[in-house]
Amino acid sequence: MSEAPVIAIDGPSGSGKGAVASAIAEKAGFALLDSGALYRVLGIAAHKANTDLTDPREVAYLANSLQIEFGHAGPDTVSLNGEDVSREIRTDLGSRMASEVGAIAAARAALHDRQLAFRKPPGLVADGRDMGTVVFPDATLKIFLTASVE
Repeated sequence: MSEAPVIAIDGPSGSGKGAVASAIAEKAGFALLDSGALYRVLGIAAHKANTDLTDPREVAYLANSLQIEFGHAGPDTVSLNGEDVSREIRTDLGSRMASEVGAIAAARAALHDRQLAFRKPPGLVADGRDMGTVVFPDATLKIFLTASVE
């Protein structure tokens, strides 16, 4: 069986990537991957577990052990180990922790592997930085979305 198709959506923050990705995934019946949310979830999980961010092995282990699901209770929902963290990951703490874990090479490598695992039939809509270049360079469709607030 060939790999499931991927629609990769990249672009600057605030361009509407998330809204477009969610709408496409819902319409096509594809899974949704919000890579920014993945980093935010890892950051929140690291904070809750008092993870030592100076220990790359500990961070990578945490990244590999999380149960993360997108769209479990609606198109914009995110769960971490069965708990809805949709709002929590969008707080200042979620942003700060995402930046901190994103600076750790072991975390990026672990999350890269996690992102690849979202690719399952019937297909995947992947929203985020480097989705069509680094994570899914063989994406069926690559969109770089730009839009102004207007």
